[in-house]
Amino acid sequence: MLADLACKLQPFIIGPQIKRKFQHLIRREVWAKGDPKHAVDWKDGRTWAKIRREGFYYRSDELMISCGTVTIKNCTSNQPSVLVVYNRDIGIFQLPKGRKDFGEDYLVAALRETAEETGVAVKPLRLRFASRATVPTRPSAARDYGVEDKVAGWTEGLSNESIGVSEYPDPATGAWRNIHWFAAEPLGSTERDEELMSEEDDRRKFSTLWMSESDALARLKLDDERFMVQLTFAHLTSMSKLELERERERGRA
Repeated sequence: MLADLACKLQPFIIGPQIKRKFQHLIRREVWAKGDPKHAVDWKDGRTWAKIRREGFYYRSDELMISCGTVTIKNCTSNQPSVLVVYNRDIGIFQLPKGRKDFGEDYLVAALRETAEETGVAVKPLRLRFASRATVPTRPSAARDYGVEDKVAGWTEGLSNESIGVSEYPDPATGAWRNIHWFAAEPLGSTERDEELMSEEDDRRKFSTLWMSESDALARLKLDDERFMVQLTFAHLTSMSKLELERERERGRA
């Protein structure tokens, strides 16, 4: 299904309206900054009321920042698969993820947690998608990431930025769990190497599996994880095999 809709992934603009392709993946309406239907009047009390009504804020001890990956092997083949763990303690299938360390970069944390929970070393997988990160000012930035669309407010290009973020209350602590997700691929072997799994408890409770997209969507317990798998495969199928091969060669350089 996604292969048939690959050309429909990225956001685009028709007049003042921003349409989203892959509508079933979208959880929040997004529009162009200059869209007259959504012009912001900062003197209108309703603007500030919306911020207060829909905003969230936490103390640091109330927020649990986690990082995880949607790791794909054989991403240039007709049968890519995604890395999943089975958690014996609670009896569910999950994507690999875990809390970041103090002073640790989010992407680094995601790669580390994946290796520690699955026994598979992984590296970032650059995909083409839109991000609201700021493009660096160095001369090669546009070549690397693309040019920011000043109307839409995002930059569409190849990057290792987070593909998405999910949040939910952590049942064990009550803290609000904030998870940053990244696309990744195996660094070398796709087999489980328990020497990479530093915690005995992880070696005991996690089984490591590779699943097709459809199997992962059927077996993953959490909606947000299924969403991130769909999103990653959608980005993946929007890129040509040649483009993916070039990115993999770039990663080896």
